[in-house]
Amino acid sequence: MTYDGPDIFRAPIGNTAAQENFQNTVITGVDRTTIADYSENIPDTDPVRVWGTKESVEGTWSDISPGDFLIFYRDGTYEYAAEVIETEENEALGRNIWPNFEDDSPWLCIIYLREPVELGIDSSLVHDLAGYDIDYPMGFAPLNDMGVGGIRGKFGSVESFVYGDSKTSSVDVIREPEASVPTKALDGLHFPDNHGTGKEALVEKINDAFNAGKHIIFTGPPGTGKTEIARRVSDYIVSSHNDVFTGFEMTTATADWSTFETVGGYMPGEGTGDDLEFQAGQVLGCFKERGQQRNDLLIIDEINRSDIDKSFGQLFTLLSGQGIELPFTRDDEEITVRPATGSDESLEPHEYVVPSSWRIFATMNSYDKASLYEMSYAFMRRFAFIYIDAPEIPDEKEAQGRLVEEYANVWNIDADDTLLQDVGEIWHVLNAGVDERRIGPALVRDILAHASDSKQHRKDVLTEAVMSYVFPQLEGVRRREQIVDSLASLDQLHEGRLRSVGGDLLQIRFDE
Repeated sequence: MTYDGPDIFRAPIGNTAAQENFQNTVITGVDRTTIADYSENIPDTDPVRVWGTKESVEGTWSDISPGDFLIFYRDGTYEYAAEVIETEENEALGRNIWPNFEDDSPWLCIIYLREPVELGIDSSLVHDLAGYDIDYPMGFAPLNDMGVGGIRGKFGSVESFVYGDSKTSSVDVIREPEASVPTKALDGLHFPDNHGTGKEALVEKINDAFNAGKHIIFTGPPGTGKTEIARRVSDYIVSSHNDVFTGFEMTTATADWSTFETVGGYMPGEGTGDDLEFQAGQVLGCFKERGQQRNDLLIIDEINRSDIDKSFGQLFTLLSGQGIELPFTRDDEEITVRPATGSDESLEPHEYVVPSSWRIFATMNSYDKASLYEMSYAFMRRFAFIYIDAPEIPDEKEAQGRLVEEYANVWNIDADDTLLQDVGEIWHVLNAGVDERRIGPALVRDILAHASDSKQHRKDVLTEAVMSYVFPQLEGVRRREQIVDSLASLDQLHEGRLRSVGGDLLQIRFDE
């Protein structure tokens, strides 16, 4: 975690008993004298707002700290949020204020809360940010780190998500704070001693480029953590300068991108029938939302997958600090995008103001090196390119296993020595087969996690893991047949299966 802020816990109120309890002890609240009969740990509120859980989720409940938030789910919506004041284990109190327990299992994990706030947020928004497949909570549980990070990125902070953000109308669009991202922002990302770029050197490059006024492209082999680094850096910058930045947005470029995705275009408006209204794209959406000034950092993953000239053409001038006029209108006024000129500016409906501190963090794989040179010089010179290297893989099998073990310990993956060495040898072959065609540890993590708990034969599961995680990275890569050929020579993998699937999936042919 890069930000020591509040966590979020999801609390479903899915049945009649839970709804009754929620109304009585959270919305209405409990009289202080009732609490005093059972507890000396009484918050200084009147009435006292209380929620609780059964003993079966005590492990999750014990992770709750004062300042965290509960968000209450019902019928596809997170209806309310409430800040945690304190917790205590108190079965007697639970039996008294929630008498409708089932199966002789009263709520004994007590959570004291501040007055709840109406959220009214569709659960799909929260669950999409968290990457959940199921769009409802299965029980009382924490929102995962990706979800909390996504909320901070979209709303600026957890507090802004709950209480609303009064800062959006008073963003300092002129000030350019100095970036001082510390190495702790990358905690949990492993950089071994033989890694080409250590944490210290990396954050110095990022800080220098940001403070020089440059947008940043992280480039390097696939699986080296470029996207996660961009997210961590953005998260830290936003949370440490929340008077300037209102959040960060993440998007992934595609070959179909045009200025419609980046700048915007006409779309049917809400309640306007067939009438078209101008809707902002990914870039302009960073500057204004619902008529309020914003300053959201923008992360563009795999930026080189798009046709740069087609999707960013109108923005070249903007990225150089000059204003532009767009071929669209709002309220019969031409849409204009201009750099900030004053710290307190009023926004007309047709205006977008670019804060002086706004930045793009983009990523691109060096496997796609050819497309780097398809970017026009006008575009490239507005960015600082920071290379994220893959570690050197030693030639000795035991050393390969020790390197993979270093990462496995960080990833909390339990694997035996043989598997560590097998995966290490696969990694070595991948990174030694063709010059400048290396992969980073993220793909190795996928292979190791896939194989570590499998009940399949080791050779079968490793072969399937390589085809599942490595082959997609080889599509369109020059000399990919050499990489597959090298993998097929390993005793740990099925040669025939790799050649067959490689030929079909990657459209490659092998010499006799």
